[in-house]
Amino acid sequence: MSLLSQVDSPRALRALEAAQLPALCAELREEIISICGHVGGHLGASLGTVELIVALHRAFKSPVDRLVFDVGHQAYAHKLLTGRRAAMSTLRQEAGTAPFLDPAESEHDAFGAGHACTALSVALGILEGKRRQQQPGEVVAIVGDGALTGGLTFEALNHAGASNWPIKLVLNDNGMSISKNVGAVEQMLRQGPRAFFEAMGFSYLGPVDGHDLDALAEVLGAARRNQRPVVVHARTQKGRGFAPAELDGRTRGHAMGPYELRDGKLVRSRGGQRTWSDAFAASLEAQLEKDPRVVVITPAMIEGSSLRHLQDRFPDRVHDVGIAEQHAVTFAAGLAHAGLRPIVCIYSTFLQRAYDQLVHDVVIPGLPVVFAVDRAGLVGADGATHQGMFDLSFSRALPGLRVRAPVWGEDLPLLLTRAIQENGPSIIRFPRGTIPTEAAPSLPGVRWLADPPDAELCLVAFGSMVLPALEAARDQPWSVVDAAELPLSAELVTRLEAARAIVTIEEGTTRGGLGSAVLEALAEHPVRVKVLGLPADRFIRHGEARAQRAALGLDAAGIHQAALQLLGRAR
Repeated sequence: MSLLSQVDSPRALRALEAAQLPALCAELREEIISICGHVGGHLGASLGTVELIVALHRAFKSPVDRLVFDVGHQAYAHKLLTGRRAAMSTLRQEAGTAPFLDPAESEHDAFGAGHACTALSVALGILEGKRRQQQPGEVVAIVGDGALTGGLTFEALNHAGASNWPIKLVLNDNGMSISKNVGAVEQMLRQGPRAFFEAMGFSYLGPVDGHDLDALAEVLGAARRNQRPVVVHARTQKGRGFAPAELDGRTRGHAMGPYELRDGKLVRSRGGQRTWSDAFAASLEAQLEKDPRVVVITPAMIEGSSLRHLQDRFPDRVHDVGIAEQHAVTFAAGLAHAGLRPIVCIYSTFLQRAYDQLVHDVVIPGLPVVFAVDRAGLVGADGATHQGMFDLSFSRALPGLRVRAPVWGEDLPLLLTRAIQENGPSIIRFPRGTIPTEAAPSLPGVRWLADPPDAELCLVAFGSMVLPALEAARDQPWSVVDAAELPLSAELVTRLEAARAIVTIEEGTTRGGLGSAVLEALAEHPVRVKVLGLPADRFIRHGEARAQRAALGLDAAGIHQAALQLLGRAR
């Protein structure tokens, strides 16, 4: 019988002999590699923290002691050791195990977070809550070195170091964010971490080999006994124990789709179709070639935003600022103020983290910053923290900010050229996934893609919803229009005022986006309007994005049925 099969809780882990732990760690690695081979997932960081998590659960007694993980990329071993081994085959799948940590899933998940830099702030709050309510237990924040580039972590360090509270910070230092870590923090961790953390008010223990179980046991025991702020600096290897990840110089196997090993070699299915991220990067490359004012900023998403080739080719004009979304946006504001044309490549839910900077530093002064908002709409397996539900709503509220969305790949270079030529801020919003294979029928803008005479209904769609709207209208006396941008154009509003009935379709929340814009524009006109989009009353968990669209009525069949209902002809 395997050791792992005997460990269904931290208590069972603590019952093992120390001599059994190396074998358990080997089994954990094999299990993580097998799971990710079937369902994909965040492989690299979790392989790197196996010994660290085993040691943490030996030194601290969850759930009385609270282990607060930053993001959860690093926590698959934690999931396996806390009673979820049988369910891990459903990782990131519909109704399956959560992609990150989820307190509703396990009492050992102290806090759920899908974005980095939250752990130390949360841990401080939990610690103070315990103190005020006279509850027992220690609180440990497990933070990656990549998260030290984020302002939120520094705000928490500032508070924690001066608090004199017995907070435990475990620094999982593997030299990586998603890809290689950047900036002066990386240099500090190699040259003088003790002086830095002690100057911030922490006791410093380390650096310790994060794969040496005996050394980890000793240093974590010392940290537990420490009654003031303490940092344990553990150096780990991302992707450890899986040769394809160890040899991956870019991300060390950070996030991988399903794979298999054949004759010791990693084999993954790869479609030949370009993604929206790839297509935008190609459009961006053309702009960098012809316009010396264009510069690119990304908050640690070189790989995710397909910018590796551009960074290699234009190293002085493609800036990875680390996990620092707020700085990315205000840095772009400074670049624009100085006369350049910055393009901020950022995921929809990461832009949420910099909303104040978007409003205060870019939109109010009206600076020509272009935001390439990737992963807009449903993203599938990464779940509620990464679904791009709100960027349409929160951006439409800002005066002078234009939001555009391509339908076909050919739209991207034209939209980007237009945005760069303008003298104000704009967003180009595109989904996760591959671009359509068919060619665009016309230039981007308000396009009446179906316009039968005396149409009984008009489908008004935005971005990724245009093609399913076209399919829904096939063989029907319905018009289909690509709304193209927000705010709505005056020409489009005039034509919609004459419509008999309207269905709006968007891959964003139904509250505040395209549908709300149409309702507001037609408030004084007696036109029946039905709004389709992502629900405004709940978050969408992890699952397969295509299936989620179908369940939400955002595929062709759902749009067709909604139109029939509005017309009183539902079957």
